Formats: sequence, structure tokens, C-alpha cells
Amino acid sequence: MRLGCNTVLFSAQDLSGALERVAWCGFEEVELAAIPGMCEHVSPDTTDPSEVRAKLEEAGLRAVAVEAAMNLSDPSTWPRFTAALRLAAELGAEVVNTGGGGRSDDPDSERAVHEAIRELAPRAQELGVRIGVKAHVNQAIYDTESALRALDAAGADGWGINYDASHLYRVGDDVVAAAERLCPRIASVHVRDTLEQVIPIGPPQTQVPGRGRIPLEGVLGALERFSYSGPMDLEVIGGRGLEDWQAVAIAAESRGYLHHLMRTLEQGGLEC
Repeated sequence: MRLGCNTVLFSAQDLSGALERVAWCGFEEVELAAIPGMCEHVSPDTTDPSEVRAKLEEAGLRAVAVEAAMNLSDPSTWPRFTAALRLAAELGAEVVNTGGGGRSDDPDSERAVHEAIRELAPRAQELGVRIGVKAHVNQAIYDTESALRALDAAGADGWGINYDASHLYRVGDDVVAAAERLCPRIASVHVRDTLEQVIPIGPPQTQVPGRGRIPLEGVLGALERFSYSGPMDLEVIGGRGLEDWQAVAIAAESRGYLHHLMRTLEQGGLEC
């Protein structure tokens, strides 16, 4: 398995500063944040891909994903999301991650998200990238069952699930069983931890893998058993309120913990 870092943790830095810190903490792969209102290290509408490629090369990093969180249930967002797909393709990234939008347990919202995926996934496939739709708290696709319904409804090409145990854990799902059920159609993985089974995620220090209560060793074990080989990126939010040394410490500790779990799994040393 591979391990990268989402630049959203370093939202207090510009793109060059974020990439420098991701690389310094030992990561070789990076997910670029394009999240309106939270962190836009790249923008589908204005970013020059050649400038980003130069900064990636300088940092010694490979861009594997773009996180372009949008409300896909609203068709007015589709042009910008399509631009994010083009940007990802020009950067050589494998996937563009987003929540689906809409409301939980609302059939109309679910249908709207399914229609968005059916519309956008062929565009992604033409560009040689995939869409990763996160099962996201408070949205139409929010748990294992709604993710499976989407997979049944929207076809198999050009997209898959962005698996994030911290969201599934907070809606009461068995996150290891969810990984096993979804793994054949997982397009990308976000990883972090949480202390409590509550909807608002806790502060950054409680999201550090290994500090919370999510059984991440079991999750990684499930991904290993199904030979998952796509992007897996640390995604810790709330970085804008951190001191620089705190954000770097979170990234470094997280990488060390996850790298240890992954290597132990590869050597057959964990029973999950």
C-alpha cells in the first residue's frame, strides 16, 4: 500500500510551503486541496498546471489526487468539477475526491447524486482519471448502504468510493466490514482518527491516526487483503488554526504510525 498527505493540513501555508512540509515529513505522494472556503492550494478555474508541476518536482512529490469538494447534487457545480478533472489529468493525478452533496435519507437527494455521477464519470474516464465520491456525514451518500446503492445505480466506470473510516465510524458503521464490502469499488482512501462518535470531527490533534478509537489496523488489514493499491492520503482538517510546528508534528507522527502499520501488515505481523 501507498501513503500520501493532503495539503489541507497545511492550509496556513501557500502551495510551495505545504509541499515542502509534506516532503519533509517523509511522504512521496500528495493530494492537492481545492476545497472552497477551507483550503485552495489549487483552483480548477485559475491554476496553471505547469507551475504546479514545477513546484511538485522541486519538492520531489507526485500528485496522486485532487480534493475538490463540491455539491454534485447541484448541476451548477458540474462545470467547475469538470475543470477539476481536467486539472487532475494535466497533473497526472489518479483521482478527484468530493462528497456528493444532498441530504441523508432523502431519496430525491440520492437520485440527484446518482445522476451527477452518471453525467460526470464518463468525462473522468475520457480524461484518464477517476472520481472518488466520499461517504460523507450529513450528505446523500453517507454510510455503507447508501454507498452501495450509489454503486449499483451509477454504473462501474470512471468512479468509485472515497473510503474515509472517520465518516463511517461517526454514523455508527462497522468500518472494517465497510472496507471489506466496498473495497472492490474504492477509488481512493482518506485516513485520520477521531476520539468520539460525534458528527463534528474533533480538533486536529484528535485526528492523528493512533490517537483515537477507529480500528485503523483492521481497516488497513482489510485493504491489504483485497490488494488495494490506489491513493491513500492523510486528511487532517483544521490546520489553519495550528502553529506551523504543530501541523508538521501531526504529519510526521501520522506518517510514522501508518507506515509502521503498513509494514507490519506486509510482513504478516498483525492479526486483523
